[in-house]
Amino acid sequence: MSPRVVCLGETPDEAVEDALSTAGYAVETVTTPADARERLPGAGALVVDSSIPREATLSLCERDVPVVVYAAAGDASFASDLFAAGAADYVLRDDCPPAALPDRLRDSLVSAAEPQYQQLFDALGDFVYVTGRDGQFLTVNDAALEVSGYTPEELVGEHVSILMDETDIARGSEKIKELLGGAETITYEISVHTKDGGTRHVENHTSLLPAPENEFRGTVGVLRDVTDRHRRDQQLHGLHDTTRQLFAADDQETVAEQVVEAAADILGHEMSVVRLVEGDDLVPLVISSAAREAFDGRWPVSVDADRPMAHTFQSGEPSYLSHEGADNDVPLAGSYYTPLGSHGTLSIGITDLEEFSDSDRTLANVLATNATAAFDGLEQRQELATERDRFAALFENVPDPAAYVEFDEGEPIARDVNSAFESVFGYDRETVLDSSLDEYILPESERSDAAQYNTEIQAGESFHGEVRRLTDDGPRDFLLHVAPYEIGATSTRGFAVYTDITDQKRRERELERQNERLDEFAAVVSHDLRNPLNVARGRLQLARESGDDEQFEKSLDALDRMERLITGLLSLARHGQSVGEPETVELQSVARSAWGTVPGDATLEMDATPTIRADPERLSQLFENLFRNAIEHGEDSPTVTIDTLDDGFYVADDGPGVPEDAREQVFEFGHSGGDGTGFGLAIVRSIAEAHDWTISVTNGESGGARFEVRGVEFIE
Repeated sequence: MSPRVVCLGETPDEAVEDALSTAGYAVETVTTPADARERLPGAGALVVDSSIPREATLSLCERDVPVVVYAAAGDASFASDLFAAGAADYVLRDDCPPAALPDRLRDSLVSAAEPQYQQLFDALGDFVYVTGRDGQFLTVNDAALEVSGYTPEELVGEHVSILMDETDIARGSEKIKELLGGAETITYEISVHTKDGGTRHVENHTSLLPAPENEFRGTVGVLRDVTDRHRRDQQLHGLHDTTRQLFAADDQETVAEQVVEAAADILGHEMSVVRLVEGDDLVPLVISSAAREAFDGRWPVSVDADRPMAHTFQSGEPSYLSHEGADNDVPLAGSYYTPLGSHGTLSIGITDLEEFSDSDRTLANVLATNATAAFDGLEQRQELATERDRFAALFENVPDPAAYVEFDEGEPIARDVNSAFESVFGYDRETVLDSSLDEYILPESERSDAAQYNTEIQAGESFHGEVRRLTDDGPRDFLLHVAPYEIGATSTRGFAVYTDITDQKRRERELERQNERLDEFAAVVSHDLRNPLNVARGRLQLARESGDDEQFEKSLDALDRMERLITGLLSLARHGQSVGEPETVELQSVARSAWGTVPGDATLEMDATPTIRADPERLSQLFENLFRNAIEHGEDSPTVTIDTLDDGFYVADDGPGVPEDAREQVFEFGHSGGDGTGFGLAIVRSIAEAHDWTISVTNGESGGARFEVRGVEFIE
């Protein structure tokens, strides 16, 4: 009985059917993968036309019936996927017409796996390989020679380390784990070390060889040489960086130097000259060292001269001059000239014509175009600096966030934003494009002011002022420069530049706080220190007149009070509202340590055991001052209690408490209910605020004062 062959294609292929029938095969034709699956049981083979989708074809390869794909055109990556999925053969129609297909089908069904791969591999142009379990090459095609410099005979049996370094081998091992984990194919780039010591960049498209579940037999893959693409990518990346440098340059010479440097480092041409127009001549501004050594003295060229660079300048079109066969001492194979707009020309010397491709010409033109734009920018900035000073800020602050806006019905519509805008404000260009900037970055509190100066801008007036705007990191302060440059009947266009002054404003606010603290210090020094000083002076005068020793004791008391006042002043002056780097600390440990520094007969009760983030030294100082406050204002043997709140902790005593109408004043500098300095609770407040905590006082359960500290960060 003849073997049954199922043919699958979107439309029946009569030539294939006739050829197989003539060869003795029983042919059944189906047009969908679902119909094919129904007809596969008992079939000898499945022939799939390339019109069937890839995924459907790959899924059919998982069946027990051998699958042969009859393709109209070669596809290396698809072929790799097919063999990885278990296909018996991949036949190209151009290599095997329908009349020859029966013999090919018969060979495919009886051939071993490796010869099947080899038949396909030799038909493909890329480097195709099969590796075994231990990483040895089992087979490679002839394309291996072009990529690696090794013949197939030299590679088969060798470990992949003959071509790859340890880093890429390790990456390959990780990719195999991904394939074993379920991935069908993986594509990634590696470096191939060639036989002559060079390096080629290739794209590795790899799959696993068919094997029972959880078994690894090796890999099959395609190495596609992407060295030229990799080099172009590097060149484009280099040109991108150069472009940023060009536009940041402050003068023409810097632009020219960067162009010559890019011609050497990025394009690979050591000989280049940038000429700019001076009067009627093209005069060299910057000459590469290699060009200067080779062509010393051949520099100024008249713009009307019959010379290639003059023609290029006049026409505005690039030109190429071959030096092959020229009877002169020019050490070049050719020269490439490209215009720099109305500014001059760029000349590039070519030493090897094979190394100067169409891609190189394109890159040279891109470099010249960017240099022209940089020269234009310098010229425009010089003109704008003299004509309209309000544009100076825009060009001086290019690194700052900037937006090109068009006012439409009073709204600043973003037509473009720079990368700094995206970075600082947290919105990408596509998000804000053609939308009102005010919808994204304008706080509600600024809307009234914004509406006013938006009206003035549309009337042609520039705006320079301090504003607050919303960013990805929260509200920040900016110096906003808006310069309208195109004022029409229905719309106004202009540039907005945002200079971040958040740190400057923060320093100003800190300076204001320090000045306020100095004023408070001055008030305390002039009042609180003068009183005990007067007391000490009076007591000493009495002691001198009466000889009464008791007056000396009272003088010492007054001096002790002065010492406490000075200590408090020094504490505030040294620390103010600053803390060190917060650490993870145990609240109970710090509190008990602080308790040990407090004199007197008092009792500490504490059930709180949380761990928090704080500056341990300043936290200890906070506790010390609260403890001293409780002892100074409490009974002979006061009890101090510490416990936690939902978002912080409290310190309570059993003293007389704080009257409700005095609960705000107790934290002010110099406020004291007795013989204290008036600094203790002021220091407590400063420490709390430095941690971004809040502190308040209320009545405790026993009637004493209860100081509540909130906003504390607990560590679980």
